Amino acid sequence: MRMAVRFRASLPQRLSRPPIAVPDPRESWLPYVELRVAELSLRLMSRRAAYRVTAPLAACLTACWPSHWDGLRANLQVIRPDLGRREMRRLLRRNVRNFLKAWIDVLQMSHRPLEAWRPWLRMQDVHYLDEARQQGQGLIIVSLHLGSWEAAIAALRDRFTGTGIALLAEQVRPIRCFNWLVRTRTKVGCQVIPLNVDAARSGDQVAVHRSGAAAVRQIYRVLGQGGVVVMAIDRDLLGTGVAVPFCGRRASIPLGAVEIAARTGAPILPVSLIRDRDDNYLSRAYAPIRIERDSDSELDLRSAARHLLAVLEPELRANPDQWHVMQPMFGGPMSEADLRESVAPTLRGANP
Repeated sequence: MRMAVRFRASLPQRLSRPPIAVPDPRESWLPYVELRVAELSLRLMSRRAAYRVTAPLAACLTACWPSHWDGLRANLQVIRPDLGRREMRRLLRRNVRNFLKAWIDVLQMSHRPLEAWRPWLRMQDVHYLDEARQQGQGLIIVSLHLGSWEAAIAALRDRFTGTGIALLAEQVRPIRCFNWLVRTRTKVGCQVIPLNVDAARSGDQVAVHRSGAAAVRQIYRVLGQGGVVVMAIDRDLLGTGVAVPFCGRRASIPLGAVEIAARTGAPILPVSLIRDRDDNYLSRAYAPIRIERDSDSELDLRSAARHLLAVLEPELRANPDQWHVMQPMFGGPMSEADLRESVAPTLRGANP
């Protein structure tokens, strides 16, 4: 996605609340009603009690609806090609179980106070976070779809009191459900920046460009006020990514994060979030990456994206049951020359 909007530092100091999307009157109310019923039911349950239902439910979903998980299964087979059929089924069930736990976190966030999350969160290498903020140019946090983003928001809220936090997210359907997600995340101090994925799926390039440009403007506004933007690098939501080596295979990776970093000077902080055996969260920060200002050649940006993936890949390989990417994302193997390609010299202060 080519970012044509220029960075402006003199923006209003107050973050604007993200607009609520207008629901399509043709959309069924049923998914939204089901969502609210689940939310209200979980108000009556403790976190531990709610988690107990995830094991039998994951077993039922994977057994009765196997085709729904084809994309996830294909991705996991790339991460763990050594597993046989039975072991892969077990890994898939564990993954779906953790996915259900993450959704329980989302549903319980609407009524659980932020303070209740703190005992479940632990952060490692926080000094990298402080180092990345020293220049006062905002911060771009890049991660994979690992663990629970809601727990990450709770952890970040404590670290960034007084500054804005924004999360780049897919505008899911039905819109009423998406609006509920926006309101829920706003309650914990997180602005949601939506991406119109429907336009990408329908091939509406005008709408894709419009959605991307609007997202960029909001990202620049947050960074211009010294805030934090959180985004994942392992899903090409708008279909504008480029081929980058990832886990030894060809994958379409969006360059938005590294291009924004090159245009604004904001550092990129790779972060992973993992659920441990006790269902507590471990958030780990890695050495911040700074890209030379205005280094916007595609080769430089591809190399920066590859470096980010290389930093986060070991955590993914160690915890494939917590990586929730449902659409197949891998192509064929990359050539040896691609895999040996060195990181471009536009990266500064980055240690894998």
